[in-house]
Amino acid sequence: MGKNLLFICLGLLLITFGCRKEQIFVSNAVNLQFSADTIFLDTVFATIGSSTRTLKVKNPTSDNLLITNVRLGNGPSSFYRMNVNGTSTKNMSDVEILANDSIYIFIEVTADVAGATSLLYTDSIIFTTAGNVQNVQLVTLAKDAYFYLPNAILNIPNDPYPPIQVPYRRLDCDDIWSNDKPHVVYGYGLVPENCSLTILPGAEVHFHAGSGLLIDEGAQLLIDPNEAGDVESNPVVLQGDRLEPDYENIAGQWGGLFGGIYFVRGSFGNVINNAIIKNSNIALRADSTAASTQNLKIKDSYVMNNSRVGIYGGFANIQAENVVLANNGLYSFFALGGNYNFLHCTFANYWNSASRNTPSIGLTNFFENANGDNDIREIENAYFGNCIVYGNNRSEFGVAKLEGGDLNYKFANGLMRLDKDPDDNSYDVQDPNFFLDCIFNSDPNFMDEYNYDYQLDTLSPAMDMGNTADGALVPFDILKLSRDFNGLPDVGAYERYE
Repeated sequence: MGKNLLFICLGLLLITFGCRKEQIFVSNAVNLQFSADTIFLDTVFATIGSSTRTLKVKNPTSDNLLITNVRLGNGPSSFYRMNVNGTSTKNMSDVEILANDSIYIFIEVTADVAGATSLLYTDSIIFTTAGNVQNVQLVTLAKDAYFYLPNAILNIPNDPYPPIQVPYRRLDCDDIWSNDKPHVVYGYGLVPENCSLTILPGAEVHFHAGSGLLIDEGAQLLIDPNEAGDVESNPVVLQGDRLEPDYENIAGQWGGLFGGIYFVRGSFGNVINNAIIKNSNIALRADSTAASTQNLKIKDSYVMNNSRVGIYGGFANIQAENVVLANNGLYSFFALGGNYNFLHCTFANYWNSASRNTPSIGLTNFFENANGDNDIREIENAYFGNCIVYGNNRSEFGVAKLEGGDLNYKFANGLMRLDKDPDDNSYDVQDPNFFLDCIFNSDPNFMDEYNYDYQLDTLSPAMDMGNTADGALVPFDILKLSRDFNGLPDVGAYERYE
C-alpha cells in the first residue's frame, strides 16, 4: 500500500507540473518607458573605464512583452558596454519583460581618447519592439574639459500643445571660465539674475547640438572684458562640439529654441571682445524694452557661418566695432526696432549652403502679434559708419517699414551692394539722410572671401574711402593696426597695409 501511494503521489506531481501553463510573451509595438532619455557617464581616459550607470526599462502593458532587439547604435565597435538581464552584450534579441514589470540595463564605457576627435563620445541604446523603434542616448566626455550638464527643465507654454521643454543648468554666480582646458555646454547654461560669466582670452567653449547660453535679467556675459586677447593669436572661440575637420565651417551645429547666446530682456552691459562665434543657428540674440540702455558691445570679433542670423536685435541697443559678420543663412544682422551703431564693420555674405533670398542687413519696425495684428517696434536709430555691406545677392540691404512708426537708419561712407532702383525698394539711394558718400556695387576685392579672408586686396575701392570722424572713434582695426595709415581710413574691419 505504501509503495502504491508513492507511485500515486509521483504521478500527481508529474501531472501537476506537466499541466502548468507556460508564460506567453507577445511581441507588440509598445512604447517602452525609460528612467531617463539620456544617460550621462563620467569623463573617461585611455584604458580607464567609467563608473556604472543604470537604465530602468518598464513594460507599461498588461501583457508579457518580448522586445525584439536591444542593441548599441555604434554596433560592435562601440566603446560602451551594457549588461541586459545578466548578459554582457552589445546586441541582444528576444528580451523578455513581464507585464507591468521592469528590467535593468547596466552601462559602462571605456574610450581610447588619445585620438578622439570629439569632446563628447556619444552612442545610443536602440530598442525595437515589433517594428517600433525607441532609443536612449549615451553621452560621456572623451577629453579633459569642464563639462556643464543640464540638471533642470524650463517649460515653455505651447498651448494647446504640451509645453516645450528646454534643459538647462544654472551656472555659478560670477563664474570665470579659464583657458586651461575647453568648456563643454550640454543644454543651456544659464547665467543667473544679477550674476556674471567672464570668459578669459584663449578660452574654447563648445556647445552640443541644441545648446547655448542664457544671460538672465540683470546678468552679464563678459568675454575678454579687459581686451587682453587678440582675435588672431588667442581669441575666445565659441563653436560646436564636433571637432572633425569636416565640421570646421558647418552652420547650425548649436543653438536651440533661444538661439546660441541669448541676452534676455533686462540684461545690459554685456561685452564681447576678440571672439570668434561660429556655426550656430542664431549666434547672438538680444531682447530689451529699454533700447536707450546698451545691451551689448562687441568689438574685434567674427560672427560667421550661422544657419539663420549672425546678430538679432529685438528692440535692443547694440554697439559693434571692427566686427566681421560673414556667411549667415538668412541675415548677418536683423533688427526689429531698437538702437544700433556699427562702425568699421564688414558684412560679407557669400552663403552657398542653400539659396538665400534675404539681404545681409534687414531692418523692420513692426511685427505680427498673436492676434494677427501688427505692433510697432520703432527703429530709433541704426547707424553704419565706414562699413562694407557686400555679398552674392543682388541687394544686401532691405527694410520693411510700417507707416506710423519710425525707421531711422543711415549709411555713411559705405561700400554696398544694393539694388538702386527706387521703384523696387523702400529706400532712395540719392537721399543723403540715408546714404551719405557711399559707393554702390563695386566689388570690395577681398583677399579670398570663399576661404574666410576678408582683408582688402591692393586694388580694393574700400581703401581710403572712410570718413575721419568714425575712423577716430575706432582708431585701430580688427588686427590692432592703426587706421592712421596713408591717408583716410579704409572702410570695413581691416586697414590695408602695403
